[in-house]
Amino acid sequence: FRSVEKHKIFEDMELVPLETYEGMDTRVIWEFKTPMIEGFYKPFLVRGDDKIEKLLIGELHYMKRAIYCSLAVTVNDAYDLPLLTCEYDQTAPRITVTVDFMPAVDMSVHQEYREKYYSALAGLWRQYRTIEGLTKDGRCLLQRRYGHAPWARETLSCYLLDGKVEEEEARDQVIEAAVAYIRVWLDHWRKAEPVEDPVYKQEIAKRRKTIKEYYLAHSPGGEMLKKLFGKEKSHLIESL
Repeated sequence: FRSVEKHKIFEDMELVPLETYEGMDTRVIWEFKTPMIEGFYKPFLVRGDDKIEKLLIGELHYMKRAIYCSLAVTVNDAYDLPLLTCEYDQTAPRITVTVDFMPAVDMSVHQEYREKYYSALAGLWRQYRTIEGLTKDGRCLLQRRYGHAPWARETLSCYLLDGKVEEEEARDQVIEAAVAYIRVWLDHWRKAEPVEDPVYKQEIAKRRKTIKEYYLAHSPGGEMLKKLFGKEKSHLIESL
C-alpha cells in the first residue's frame, strides 16, 4: 500500500469505497486486528467509470513474521481488458512476487488480443524476467499454489513475472517491475472501448465466471483464511 501511495499509481482516479459486494458487507475487513494478524482489505470503485468492476488493495501482517500484499483490478464484462493482479509477500529471508495481466479470452484463439494488450508489455517482461530470483525454481503463485492444476496455468498470461527474490537490489527491482506493469495496464484502461460483438462479449463473461468459480473452489489458501477469519469473512476476501 505504501508503494501505491509513493508512486502515485492511481492519482488520476477518484476511488470510492465499495461497501457491499455480491450481497456481502465489505466494511468488516476494511481494518482488522487480532493477536495473530492485522491489516486491511479495501475494495473500491472508480467514480465516473464503468470499466472497472472493483479495485482491491489488501495487506495482511501475520504474527510479525510475514506481510501478504494484494492488488487486483477486475473488469466489467462490457470490456475485454485483462484482469490486473499483483501479489507481494514479504518475509525476512525473501519476497515472493506475482504480477500479471490475466487475459479475458484464450490468446491462442484470439491472436489479436495478445497484440492489443501484451505488445506493450513484452519489452518490460524481457527486461524484468531476468531479475535474480525470477528465473529460479520454486516460483510463487503458479507453482507454489497451482502447479498441479493445468486450468490455473491457463488463466495466466505468457508475460507473467513470478518468483522468489532474496537480494536487496532485486527487491527494489520487483517493485519497479510491478509499477511498470500497472502503468501499462492503466494506459489500456484509459483507452478501452466497449465490446460490440455479442458473441465475443459472451465468451468474455463465461471465461471470467468460470475462472472465478475455479479459484474459489480450489484455492489452497482458503483453508488458512478460514482459520484466521472464519468462513464468512474468508469467503468475502477470496471473492474480492
